[in-house]
Formats: sequence, C-alpha cells, structure tokens
Amino acid sequence: MLFGQNFVNLTFENTQEAIIEESVFLVVQNIRQARRRPTKMGDMGMFSGLVYCADCGGKMYLCRANHFKPEQEYYICSTYRKDRTLCKTHSIRRVVLEEIVLRNLREAISYVTQYEDDFIQRAAERSLRERDKALAQKKAVLAQSEKRIAELDVIFKRIYEDNISGKLSDDRFITLSRDYEQEQKQKQLKAVVETLGREVKQQEQKKTNVRKFISVVKKYTDMTQLDATILREFVEQIRVSDTYTTDEQQKRVKVREIEIVYNFIGAFDFEGAREQSQTAQDKNNAKVGAA
Repeated sequence: MLFGQNFVNLTFENTQEAIIEESVFLVVQNIRQARRRPTKMGDMGMFSGLVYCADCGGKMYLCRANHFKPEQEYYICSTYRKDRTLCKTHSIRRVVLEEIVLRNLREAISYVTQYEDDFIQRAAERSLRERDKALAQKKAVLAQSEKRIAELDVIFKRIYEDNISGKLSDDRFITLSRDYEQEQKQKQLKAVVETLGREVKQQEQKKTNVRKFISVVKKYTDMTQLDATILREFVEQIRVSDTYTTDEQQKRVKVREIEIVYNFIGAFDFEGAREQSQTAQDKNNAKVGAA
C-alpha cells in the first residue's frame, strides 16, 4: 500500500460496445432520480417526480381524495403546503396539465418529423447560447470565490505576523482568526470553488444530444395519449408558474406559464420554431416561383 500519493481516476468513454443504448440508460437514470411519490390513496400519478414550482423550485404533489372526480385532482406546490408565507399555490388540475403536455409533445413530434434539419440547427444554436450564458455566470462566481479565498489567506498571514511581532494581542488575534474562519465555514468557499470548478468543466464538455431526442421522437410518431413511460422518455422536468392577469382584447385574462424541459435538449419552443421554419420555407418557395 502506498501512502502520501494522490491518484486521479480517468474515464475513457465509448471504448467498448455498449450493452444498452446511452439514450435508454439516461432515461432510466432520470426515472430513478425522479422518484414517484405515492398519494395517500396508494397510487402514483404519471407526473409524479416531474412537476416543479417555477418560483421556489420545490416539487409539486398530486392531491386526491376519495370524493374527488378525476377532473378535480390537482398538483400543488409542496413549499406552499408546508408554509403558505413562503410561496404561492401554483395549483394546476391534473387533466389540464396532461392536456398541455400532450399537446406540446405532439407539436414536438410533428415539428421534428417535418423539419428535422432545421431542428438540429436550432437546437444546437440555442444550446450553445444557453451553455455560454450559464458558463459565464458560473465562471464569475468561481472567480469571486477564488479571489476571496486568496484575500483571506493574506489576511490570516498578516494577523499571524502581527501577533508574532507583538502588534496584535493574543486575544485580538484569536477573535479575528475565529471571525475569518467562521466566514470560510459559513460561505464554504473552498467547497463552492470545488463544486463550481467541476460544473464549469462539465458545462464546457456538455453537448446537446439532438440525435438522441430525434430517436425518441421516431418511436412515438402516432402518440394519442400519455403514460408514465412516454413522459420519462421525453421529459426531464415540468415547471409550473403561478397565474397572473393580463389584458387581451379589452378583457382581463388569467395566464399561466408552463415550461417543459426535455431530455437531451432542455427547454425548446417547438411552436415558435415551426413558425420560423414555415416562414423561411414560404420565402424560399416564393423565390423559386418568381424565378
């Protein structure tokens, strides 16, 4: 046995033929991480473990009762249930959520099937923008944390030297040392630096797995209804915001934003992408006709 030596584990991917497809493996991991929580009635909703509050980030749980009709079942923010002062209800009926998600998945399948090349390009460009933005934010926090660690190291050295030379009393030295150590513990600066360093490295290496999403789409070209398996093959997370009121055509209308984060590609506006692709196609057709 060797002591006093540091070893680094290296991982070399794709050196052997996979036993199962990576896309299948990632979906299974997603299912395992998003543990489904049984209701008090003993069963689990298909969205269990996937629905989150868009404001506080807490999970949303399915509320059911023996006297409820299926259309009365609803999801509610877990933070709000624990303490109503910490968040808002964000409640949404299960049937409404199911209808919205099904419509979005069918739109995704339709768009990818019709405009596969456009989808690949748009997904890659969007992923690059989001990755660069997230990377810049993490690098800024990382640089700030590293700077503070360096400052504290200098301060520790200075007060230690002042204590040795007699410029700083032992009592004052102990007090200052305790304060600075407490700052390090409270902010956990070194842990933050290590975590952010790993995240930055992973973010730099991360690529959008557009082809893997397309392979999932091709399995469900005729989707008519949802189930737990389909959801977990497509969806990583669903974020539900609280309702707000807006003016539309001189009427007060309640609006709720729902963001679907897809496996392999993240959030993606398929409806907006279709409009852009259709517009570009119409322009090309017009040019061809004019020629």
